Amino acid sequence: MAVEPLPCAPGGGTPTDPPCGAATVLPLCDQTPDGCVPFLRHLAHDCDGQVTAVTDTEPDGVTPYTPVGVVGDCDDCPCEDGTRVVPLCDYQPDGTSTPFLRHLTYDSTSGQVTEERDTETDGVTPYTPVGEVGECGQCRPTPMCPQLVGLSGPETWDMPEGTESLSITVACGPVTVTDCAGNSTVVNECNTAFRWSAPPGDCAPGRLCGPFTVDVPDGAAVYINFLSPCDLGDVS
Repeated sequence: MAVEPLPCAPGGGTPTDPPCGAATVLPLCDQTPDGCVPFLRHLAHDCDGQVTAVTDTEPDGVTPYTPVGVVGDCDDCPCEDGTRVVPLCDYQPDGTSTPFLRHLTYDSTSGQVTEERDTETDGVTPYTPVGEVGECGQCRPTPMCPQLVGLSGPETWDMPEGTESLSITVACGPVTVTDCAGNSTVVNECNTAFRWSAPPGDCAPGRLCGPFTVDVPDGAAVYINFLSPCDLGDVS
């Protein structure tokens, strides 16, 4: 025969409901001036569903906790500032680079950077960039500048180190050209032109081998057009 369920107490439910005195655990946050602190609120109920006791603990469920700020849902907590460490490199004019770390603090809502500081790769020692800052591993070719030199003898011209290409036009001979292998060639014909160039590397300009000289005796004249690193300045 069927058995009618009996309430556990006036106003109570069926035997399938939680027994009288059951507790509910609510995850909450204590919004303090220093940020949101998560904790657990344990609620004990009677059979009428009324709260009979409230106990707060840390998230471990055991250690007592006493809220000091505004208690609310953790989703209502304001976003805290975020942090990020970005590896960067300090590029120098000569093509070398120094790796360092940039520590960023940013507003989690707007994404705006509110503070930044640079350190060496140990993350502690302060570092101050002195060159151009960029991502590490970038191809930064040496800046090259073309120069044109007109020479009349007597004079000897030495090709600057790091020259990538070189053009010589003999306006009036004789002119002696000596290459890096020690080969000397006397050019007597006027309006004769020669050109040399070195192929560039993966991330570096080409380099003609040296020494390379042009001897212009008295009465001769020559025009020299060459491409060399800009930081050499005027090497005429």
